[in-house]
Amino acid sequence: MNTSATPFAKHVSKPICVGLSCWRWERNRLPAIRQLAQRLGVNVQLTEKIHGLRREIEAQVSGPNIDRFIGEFVRHC
Repeated sequence: MNTSATPFAKHVSKPICVGLSCWRWERNRLPAIRQLAQRLGVNVQLTEKIHGLRREIEAQVSGPNIDRFIGEFVRHC
């Protein structure tokens, strides 16, 4: 019997984007997101836009624990 092994393609996932708006003086938001990502072992790329007294933070998240990161993000950030 002749069998050939086909290597499995590495699953490349697209990053998931999450975002929040907060007041500009709430400086603990960015460090909290970074610490959470580091603790859960996910990669996060942050973008911040400031509009007057409000800031918009967008995080592109990728890695093995994205579901857990989003759950913790919703509860704590």
